[in-house]
Amino acid sequence: MRVLAAVDASPGSFEAISQVAQLLAPQQDKVALYCSPPELHLPPRTASSELLSRARQALANAIFEEARKRLPAGLQSSLHTIVGTQDPRHGIVVAADQWEADLIVVGARGLGTFERLLLGSVSRAVAHAARVPVWVARSKGTPAVKSLRILLATGSPETGRQSAELLCRFAWPAGTTCRSLTVISSIFAGQVPDWLEQQARSPEVDEMVRKWARERDEERRGTVARMQAFVQTLPAGLQPAQALVAEGQAADQIIATIDRENMDLVVIGAVPKRSMANVIMGSTSEAVLNHARCSVLVVPHRESP
Repeated sequence: MRVLAAVDASPGSFEAISQVAQLLAPQQDKVALYCSPPELHLPPRTASSELLSRARQALANAIFEEARKRLPAGLQSSLHTIVGTQDPRHGIVVAADQWEADLIVVGARGLGTFERLLLGSVSRAVAHAARVPVWVARSKGTPAVKSLRILLATGSPETGRQSAELLCRFAWPAGTTCRSLTVISSIFAGQVPDWLEQQARSPEVDEMVRKWARERDEERRGTVARMQAFVQTLPAGLQPAQALVAEGQAADQIIATIDRENMDLVVIGAVPKRSMANVIMGSTSEAVLNHARCSVLVVPHRESP
């Protein structure tokens, strides 16, 4: 697997590369580091294009060297570096395409000049525009090398297939556990508060509610059976995996499960955006990306050939 990690000297970007590096196999994976150094403002009489170029390269080299320390020796020997000259919201995606990356890794927040750009908007823009999966890393203040608790959020085995294929490409630490969560909507689709939902279930609508409940029970049983079969296809490093089915608003249930189960990583699919200008997705993946207290791996949906 070819992994492009964006680094900018911030603790968040170094945390991102540390998280993913422990899951890679040096004999089969390769890493590229991408850095777009901040603009330099030198006195006009001392500044020249050559001097500015050398200064930016020196900044990038220092960042690359610090990031290199987060990689195992086997990955350091084949490390590739890219110095970007574009806005990182665009440059990271372009570099990933040109280097033919299979995965992009970014921190949730940046530092200094970058902070206003990086869930911040760099990580959000990259997650929306990239044609490959994007790992957005958040630190939980725990050691990097440990067993992980993973939540795979998917609507069905069909929509979760691409995420499952990606998970098979990582070398998961011993003791890692995985739960797959599917959320089915409630009768009111989560658009009213619980107290109003209870009042709405008056005698006048009681029969309708009973019929809905019977159909929902059948749907839940069918969903549980399909998802139990699906989790058996996950890699051996994530077994035994457990299938969960919840009812309500998808984003609310996913975030609640992350908090309740103290998850380290949530994996979620997303429909890719055609334009980087559209940074408000208004979707489950956008809500999870913004509010999850753990790292998020966004897997863009690919149409079947």
